[in-house]
Amino acid sequence: MGFKAAGVSCGIKKSGKKDLALISSEADALAAGMFTTNKFKAAPVIVDMKHLKTSDNFKAIVANSGSANACTGAKGIKDAEEMANITADNLGIKKGEVLVASTGVIGKKLPMDKIKKGIIDAVEELSFKGNAFAASAIMTTDTKLKEFSIDTGIKGRGNKTIKIGGIAKGSGMIEPNLATMLAFLTTDACISKEALHEALHIAVNKSFNRITVDGCESTNDSVLIMANGLARNERIKPKGENFESFTEALTFVCQDLAKKIAADGEGVSKLIEVNVKGAWNDKDAHRAAKAIAKSALVKTAVYGADPNWGRIVSALGSVKVKFNPQKISLKLQKVSLIEKGKFVDYDAKKISQSLKKAKMIVIDVDLHHGKKNTTVWSCDLTEEYVKINAHYMT
Repeated sequence: MGFKAAGVSCGIKKSGKKDLALISSEADALAAGMFTTNKFKAAPVIVDMKHLKTSDNFKAIVANSGSANACTGAKGIKDAEEMANITADNLGIKKGEVLVASTGVIGKKLPMDKIKKGIIDAVEELSFKGNAFAASAIMTTDTKLKEFSIDTGIKGRGNKTIKIGGIAKGSGMIEPNLATMLAFLTTDACISKEALHEALHIAVNKSFNRITVDGCESTNDSVLIMANGLARNERIKPKGENFESFTEALTFVCQDLAKKIAADGEGVSKLIEVNVKGAWNDKDAHRAAKAIAKSALVKTAVYGADPNWGRIVSALGSVKVKFNPQKISLKLQKVSLIEKGKFVDYDAKKISQSLKKAKMIVIDVDLHHGKKNTTVWSCDLTEEYVKINAHYMT
């Protein structure tokens, strides 16, 4: 694909764990990004939004963990710019060709002396096999690495086919639009700037914007993609040949990473998948699924292996969505609880046992009011979530 990566420890984290990641492209790359909608946007988000507006060529992404560089004022902006410039200098590329990201404690300024040393070390460590190290370096309360890559099968020049890969982090403060999450995607596709932006927008809205852990939106959330064209395929354009295939592949990668984020939520023991079909429109489908996925009562019921469907319908009925409560159908772990408004006899103990054993809990709702469908991923809510967040800064 023509991308190298590295992850090093530069001393931001007291634990000594890796805390600085670098991704570098061998060739000029187009880039696109999607960011948090939080009004308190972190300095790196502001810097990246500016860079993406003023430049078409990018060569690197640099990110640190342990300090969010959010709510740090003018000094934070200056540090984010300097972080990008130090990376450019050490890679021998132009200023403005670097995107930057940070994650960690809000209000904490970057230790720029440590950052500089970390960037120098990361440049030395760059490798085509460095993805896992970079994925490790952006982790905060994450417990598992989040990386994924695929061969799209879309033909390039010679025997080449387009590939897409990505790494991500996220565990707490997870609620779209985007969340306390970072995702860095790379592809060797030759693609127009417009097509890349459109494909990323579609992929993010079907993945990272469909997960929720705790309903909290953060300040640093960023999804960045670089496309360096080394597959030498015929350029992909919006609505042109291979655009749909590329977008589907990118969405598949993003969904894999998104589900890994939800499954690794702080204190999580189970992933929850909420499927809603039969909605009047896309907005109604999304609202209905999100209402169930976000419900603290639903999440704690899942944790306690309690097949309390009343919590599900209560959450569903709390949002402005067009449907007739007397016509809905509901399944939990594929077992029918309500069929077109009629309550079904079920074995509560059997479902409870299933909830205890399963790592993924599936809730299916049919509103019988239209033809629109959606899926949202969430997780259970445990005592461990409270413990982690009560002592996050200590």
